[in-house]
Amino acid sequence: MHYPFLKNLGASIPEHIQPTAAKPVNLKSSIDKANLTEMWDMILTLDYGVSEVDELSPEKQDEFLNVMSLLLKAFNR
Repeated sequence: MHYPFLKNLGASIPEHIQPTAAKPVNLKSSIDKANLTEMWDMILTLDYGVSEVDELSPEKQDEFLNVMSLLLKAFNR
């Protein structure tokens, strides 16, 4: 199904079928492999005020993981 197309039409997409951020464990291991662990820790500490992802609310966890996914993609180019 083409989610961006449906969103542009104003169609409602149930939350349980919307794409989500990568699982924290998989993303964290990818971040570690790309030598971005210090950046992960710095953003988590300075911008979100916590030391572990589990300390964030579900909404903030999604936000943080999306930010880190984009950062990983940018550094992998």
